[in-house]
Amino acid sequence: MSAVRGLRLLLLIVYASYLTNVGLFLIMLPWSEVWPRFVLLLPPAIGIVVDAPALRGAVTAFGCLHLALLLLEILRPSLTDVDGPDEPVR
Repeated sequence: MSAVRGLRLLLLIVYASYLTNVGLFLIMLPWSEVWPRFVLLLPPAIGIVVDAPALRGAVTAFGCLHLALLLLEILRPSLTDVDGPDEPVR
C-alpha cells in the first residue's frame, strides 16, 4: 500500500468517526437532560428560542444529515475517489 493510499484511508477513518460522533451527539443532545440546563444559562430572550421544539428538531435533523453523509461515504465510496475514474474496460 502506498503512502498516499494509507493517508487517504486514515483521513477517511477520521472523517467517518467525526460524522458518527457529531451525528449521534446532535441527535441526542436536544432531547437529553442537559438541554434545559443549557437553556437556563442563556438570557431569557435567547432561551425561549433555543428551547423551542422547532429548533430542537432542526438540531436533530442536522445530526441525521451527518449520519446520512456517513452512509453515503460507506455505500458510495467512488464519489470521493481522488484518483479519478477507472479506465474503461475494452
